[in-house]
Amino acid sequence: MMDFSQIVNWLLYAFSGLCFGVFASRYSVLSAVHIKQKYQEEGLACIFGCLPQLLFIITTFFLFPTWFISKTPTGGFFYYAVLAYFFSKGMRLNNTKK
Repeated sequence: MMDFSQIVNWLLYAFSGLCFGVFASRYSVLSAVHIKQKYQEEGLACIFGCLPQLLFIITTFFLFPTWFISKTPTGGFFYYAVLAYFFSKGMRLNNTKK
């Protein structure tokens, strides 16, 4: 039987996943756009100039979720769902601007 504290915990984990996902998707889109622009200007030589953005994307999509899911699967699920949705939406909006 589920008690009230368990339900509240799941809701808080889901809310934290939502908040982390929104932050991560916003800055991942900005990082991806920056990398794309630098790559179009400089080619493959932009890797060192885009290192902070690359590290942020690696952390956002691989390192943080691995740690987060090990602490709370509910929060990790919401994190990935929000990240995937808003990242793809942000990239689509950015591509249609031009």
